[in-house]
Amino acid sequence: MRASNLFEHIRNICERPGMFAPGFSLDHLHLFIHGYEMARRDAELPSPYTRFEEWLYVQHPEWSPSSKWWAKHLLDACGGDLDRTLSEIRGLMDRFLATEESASSSKTS
Repeated sequence: MRASNLFEHIRNICERPGMFAPGFSLDHLHLFIHGYEMARRDAELPSPYTRFEEWLYVQHPEWSPSSKWWAKHLLDACGGDLDRTLSEIRGLMDRFLATEESASSSKTS
């Protein structure tokens, strides 16, 4: 699977979690994101994930002050159903990317 950015990687993982880890859990996704972000930081590249979290906490301000990772809040909201949670995460990625594309196109117009 080829992916050009973090959000495509996250979508791919959420679509086929068993390909990435046997007994997949949200902790696996969290570790992947953290590793990706650390590699970008080591390479002195900007963090796209920071923009996502800022956007996400505008959408869900009740999650911001919590020490719980945002995906765990989503898992709770989905009644502990991991498949439904992964589907919701894909939806979040799609909505975020749509707002990013919209913001980019308005800057160039």
